[in-house]
Amino acid sequence: MPESSRRVYATHVVRISKVIAAPLGYVYDWCTDYRADDGQYTRSKPRFRVFRLSPDRIVRVRYRRRKAAPPAVAAEVIRLRPPDRWHLDQIDESDLNTIDYKLTRLGPRKTRLTLSFVERWMVPDFPPKAQWSRRSSGYWDGLVSAIEQDYRTGRPAKR
Repeated sequence: MPESSRRVYATHVVRISKVIAAPLGYVYDWCTDYRADDGQYTRSKPRFRVFRLSPDRIVRVRYRRRKAAPPAVAAEVIRLRPPDRWHLDQIDESDLNTIDYKLTRLGPRKTRLTLSFVERWMVPDFPPKAQWSRRSSGYWDGLVSAIEQDYRTGRPAKR
């Protein structure tokens, strides 16, 4: 948490739910296989450094080069809670973000992923909640597509 004197300009609380055509164990393994090349799933192509502190603790540093500006940097602390949940705390220059991830088995090859976000904006220039929610949901639509594609083609969830 930032210093108590640092202002929070807005807080977005959002819940997103996605149904994934893959078994719960596969989805959990795919989503929690934090790797340096995870940036391939975003338009901005950030780079990652991943530090596995223990089997259930991960620290990931995300950085992205920007033209005519210092790099954008974020630090994430991930706590894994197998077999069906994990938690992420993230801090960067503009916001603090927490995400709780929960998987629910809907059938032998169908899983619901529920994401509960709390985004605290520490800068006055932040996106409206609806826009931020649409962008987050769209990002996860792309990840769901990648998970399903990897599952259909027999690609291992952990690489």
